[in-house]
Amino acid sequence: MDERFEQPEREPHGASGQPDTTSQSESGRDPERERLLRETQIEIDRMKAAAMEEIQSSTAAYVQMQVQQACAMAQARIFMEEQEKTARSKEQSRQFSRLGLVLFAFMGVAFAAQLVLIVITMLVGLVGGLDVDFDNQTVQIVISAISMYGVAFPVAALLMRLIPKQGRPGGETWSAMQLAACLVICIGIGFVGILLSQFVDVVFPSGGDGVQPEDMMTGAGMLLNIAMVVFAAPVVEELLYRKMLIDRIAAYGDGVSVVVSGLLFGLAHGNFSQFFYAFGLGALFAYVYIKTGHIGYTIGFHMFFNLIGGVFTVELNKGLMEVRDPAGMVARLEQLFGVDLGPVVPLVCSALLTVYLVMSVVCAVGGLVILISRRKEIVFRPGEKPMVWGRRFSAVVLNPGVILYLLLCAGLFRMSSPV
Repeated sequence: MDERFEQPEREPHGASGQPDTTSQSESGRDPERERLLRETQIEIDRMKAAAMEEIQSSTAAYVQMQVQQACAMAQARIFMEEQEKTARSKEQSRQFSRLGLVLFAFMGVAFAAQLVLIVITMLVGLVGGLDVDFDNQTVQIVISAISMYGVAFPVAALLMRLIPKQGRPGGETWSAMQLAACLVICIGIGFVGILLSQFVDVVFPSGGDGVQPEDMMTGAGMLLNIAMVVFAAPVVEELLYRKMLIDRIAAYGDGVSVVVSGLLFGLAHGNFSQFFYAFGLGALFAYVYIKTGHIGYTIGFHMFFNLIGGVFTVELNKGLMEVRDPAGMVARLEQLFGVDLGPVVPLVCSALLTVYLVMSVVCAVGGLVILISRRKEIVFRPGEKPMVWGRRFSAVVLNPGVILYLLLCAGLFRMSSPV
């Protein structure tokens, strides 16, 4: 066998015969190698630090760029929203201005038609030798009714057709109990409104002798009052101030429609004795219409209120003051039963007026209870094109059409309450 495979491996020995460890120890303490290792580690650390710094710098720049882009997009969005709000507010202002012009035309045409009818009546009287008493309440009511309902309303209806509709009211089906509750609230609003009117008259007395609407109705016949007050007025006023008006502002929100309809309707009466309850009733009727979409409900409520407040109480006051009207309620009851009620007419009328007063108080309290108990059911929808917060007043009021209408109404208030 080969000796290479039999001899054990020998460790190197030094001169003294010990294992040679000089080269191994010296290589472990090699300064050059250690320096290279240190420099290499330093370079690695420097490169790591540079890389981290570059990464951090790139990340910061990216984040900053993203923030700047987000801010720019937010500013652009805010600018576009502001532009959209401004455009929407201007369009709403133009819509209200057009509506104000139509209502101004309605009242202006009615006034002009009254003057024309008076002139025509005077000319006919001169030619025919007739002496027409224009101080007579019946003559005044007939001329006013023909001018407003026969001339001005058709003109206003035609002008309304030129204004585009905005939104669509309705969608809810109300039960008989809900409608009955509205009727109770209606009577209560009328009572509270009359109290407010009397309070204002006491605090701010007019000091004049302006003719009040109830005085005109007292001097007119019952059938004429029924025709004008119970039928003509509710139909025309509900069509104009509820259906035609709200159909063109429903998209702006239920609250806006209710307030605007009630306020414009109250101002149209042109006197403080009717303003408060007309405003309250107008707002209530507007809420009923914008929720149900049935103008017949509001016309029925309006007819009922005018019947008891504009005919029934007027006839009772006539009987209380012993005013003998051959065509009045007392005279017709005497003809119906074939008896003379003269001695007991004041007493019966006083008792019925007391019943009416008690009923009004009960309805006022009951209406308040209904409103409080069902307050959660009273919901005002924002609408498809809600009005811009902070610009509602300017959009609704500060436009040429509404300003002209308000000035005309202010003139009517001034004429009805001369100082």
